Amino acid sequence: MTEIVLTSPRARGLFVLTAHPEGCRALLERQQERARAALEKPLAAAEGKTALVLGSTTFGYGSSTAIALRQAGFSRVIGIGYETAPSFRGEKLAMSSPGWYLTRTLHSRAAGQTTYLADAFSAETRDRVAADLRASGERIDLLLYSVAAPRRAHLGQEWTSALLVRGEPLDVIGLDFKSGELKPLTVAPASELQIEHTRRVMGGDDLEMWVNALLYSGLAADGMTVAALSYIGPELPPVRRMYWDGALGEAKKHIDATTRALNARLATAVGGKALTVMNPAVVTAASAAIPAMLRYMADYLGVVEGGTGRYNDPLDVGIGFARALYGDGEPWRQELDGEGRLRLDADELDAELQRAIEQAWHVREGPAPEVTRVGLERFKREYMQLYGWGVDGVDYTAACTVDPPLDEAMGVVDLID
Repeated sequence: MTEIVLTSPRARGLFVLTAHPEGCRALLERQQERARAALEKPLAAAEGKTALVLGSTTFGYGSSTAIALRQAGFSRVIGIGYETAPSFRGEKLAMSSPGWYLTRTLHSRAAGQTTYLADAFSAETRDRVAADLRASGERIDLLLYSVAAPRRAHLGQEWTSALLVRGEPLDVIGLDFKSGELKPLTVAPASELQIEHTRRVMGGDDLEMWVNALLYSGLAADGMTVAALSYIGPELPPVRRMYWDGALGEAKKHIDATTRALNARLATAVGGKALTVMNPAVVTAASAAIPAMLRYMADYLGVVEGGTGRYNDPLDVGIGFARALYGDGEPWRQELDGEGRLRLDADELDAELQRAIEQAWHVREGPAPEVTRVGLERFKREYMQLYGWGVDGVDYTAACTVDPPLDEAMGVVDLID
């Protein structure tokens, strides 16, 4: 193992290449503390259950919901995430992901945890997970689908998703991450082929294959729930065109259709259900990369900092999910919309909050207004914390182990070549 003093991250544009091990450890431990405070005792409907979380190794919806589920009473969480070991260029750390350190910390503190470092899209991964479940005599009570990736390969084909709009080009005043200035940008329209590629990557095909694998192998527990985490967003026209009405939206609508079909199948096969879960927008790397979304997130956070509305971070969302699905009286039934989707985004879509955000969008290019500047500063702070940087109480002048091992003795199965 290698000890290095890491005082600042390496980055390429918006992409942070080196996470801080101690910062990631501290962040995860604080999330666990928050979950314990929010869920002081187990939820009866959650106790003893087993979850399979696809997309569990980043500081986002998947890992946060998994933390909440464990605190709510789940005895087993099986996670899948694509993480590779830290790499070096000579004696310098070249790349390390927060997911590596998140997984290390999680497995050192939580029993009943298994993580597969693997491609969730891969048939080999599904086969291995199914074989291990059969060998251990376990069945899955909850399949949580939180996979976001730029590419997917299947049966010799590869598809790449596109962050593009449909129809005419989108001319919008966006926010520059580095300078903080409002600048015009144009988002090109996607071709029908690009839309289909995006659907193949981010739609419901892979989710359906996972559910099929569990059903056909007899690994779906009676009453199994399938939850696909998604996003619909506000009515604000640039954001709506970029996301729900764009190429990404076509994929999300396909997930919607997939969960509706799976809901009927699961009800018949195991007395279960499938839901699309509409989560609120949160600070992630994707928020900075999707055109128009960075400005929206900055204004959202700035308005909240100014005292209007509330921002729910991924752990808040995970706790809300656990309470909705497993709280007394099945609260999830009261939180369905007309399409049968579980809505956890009510705070983001609060009318007063959205009016304040829309008002900020009246400002055109040039220096950003105060509300946007304040929100961008908070976004940057929380964004860097996702990589372990700027976490209170961490000594960034102290040496830390940057390549801790993850192995099967810890409950981690590495399937990445």
